[in-house]
Amino acid sequence: MKKNKQSLLEDYGSKPVPEGKGKNWFQIGIIYWGSAICLPAFLIAGIIAGPAKLSTAIGAFIVGAVVLGAIAILIGVLGAQTRLSTGMSARFTFGKYGANVLQILLFLGLWGWFGVQLGFMVAGLGDGGLSFALGGAVPVWLLKVLGGILMTLTAMFGFKSIEKLSMVAIPLLLVIIIATIATLYSGEQSLAVVAAQSTDAAMPIGIAISIVIGTYIVGALIAPDITRYAKSKSAGGFGMVFGMLIGFPVVLILGAIMVKGAGGEMDFSKVMLMNNSGFWAFLAVVAIILAAWTTNDNNLYSGALSINAMFPKLNKWVITVASGAIGTILALLGINTAAGFQTFLGIVAILIPPAASIMILDYYLFKGKVNCYFDSDKIEESANFRALPFVAWIAGSAFGFIVQYTAVKLTGITALDTIIIAGVVFTAIMLIARKTSKEKTTA
Repeated sequence: MKKNKQSLLEDYGSKPVPEGKGKNWFQIGIIYWGSAICLPAFLIAGIIAGPAKLSTAIGAFIVGAVVLGAIAILIGVLGAQTRLSTGMSARFTFGKYGANVLQILLFLGLWGWFGVQLGFMVAGLGDGGLSFALGGAVPVWLLKVLGGILMTLTAMFGFKSIEKLSMVAIPLLLVIIIATIATLYSGEQSLAVVAAQSTDAAMPIGIAISIVIGTYIVGALIAPDITRYAKSKSAGGFGMVFGMLIGFPVVLILGAIMVKGAGGEMDFSKVMLMNNSGFWAFLAVVAIILAAWTTNDNNLYSGALSINAMFPKLNKWVITVASGAIGTILALLGINTAAGFQTFLGIVAILIPPAASIMILDYYLFKGKVNCYFDSDKIEESANFRALPFVAWIAGSAFGFIVQYTAVKLTGITALDTIIIAGVVFTAIMLIARKTSKEKTTA
């Protein structure tokens, strides 16, 4: 009995996923579709598309998705080779202690987003579909507790549970979203007319692209947490093509069409309730729960993997349950409306992207003895600390803060700026170090 329980909860949090457990590209990608379909995504789509022409918004979505997709594909292939989580794979690049810094940042960011997403879900249920369906308000605290338990259970059972949920939820969510859009344009309202409408409040496309990238940059960077289950590197890469390069912009485009058809209303539950019927109230409840559930279980899952990488002797499911409980408490405290915590999440978003840039370059350009060839069988032989990658990480992060809080700009997209600077610095110092090493050898 105990063995069966361990098998059910086993998710290889601190060791490589066995090769026999490999998944195909669709199974990998559908999880990222689930992660992309979230309530904040509809909000972002509305903020960008509401005052702008639909074509302009779609352009921003596609460019942002290309950048995110490129990152997810590159680091996703890395995860497919190592069959290790993002935190464990980071050991090859930053060393055991250096990787701990990234693991802590990932945990704090994802843990915080768990509370934020749970708050968004409850706000949608409390103000919209569920209160309408039941004919009265529902206790907010009860919704948060029940939602937290639901999401924690999925994450506790790991990849297998998240995959099964995504397989069922994503097609259903897409049907509900498309059906909602169809009702919005079923009368005299024309999509062509609405799509061409814009106001003076439309933001520059560069800022719109920055928002798209900044919204999901961490999601792209933790691709190894999912692609470690890929049966091959190509399965990991194509999974990210399907999930990030295709799935993410499709969700944003559908959200933009829906918001414009609803006259700029960005509250998903209120859009669905425009039909003023119990049936659509029921669909609103289902859609809100699934949209939050399929995203938040990923947040909790990856956050727990980060801690498990630091403390391999702890059971990942125990870490997940504890993290879910704390995240639920944060939601009860109103973390989704706390301006200070939003600032903190913004800081985490500056610190994480340059680390991924360095990991990608270390894997594709500088794979060798110093990083154990990214061979999972040699993970315990990885260095305690690698100074050069860490210096480049600090340089990229420092530039990110300069861009964020001064008039200095590179691309106008903070996360992308940190990735570029960290990559340039890392490449330069690694080439210099390689040249110096060769000169000493031949001297």
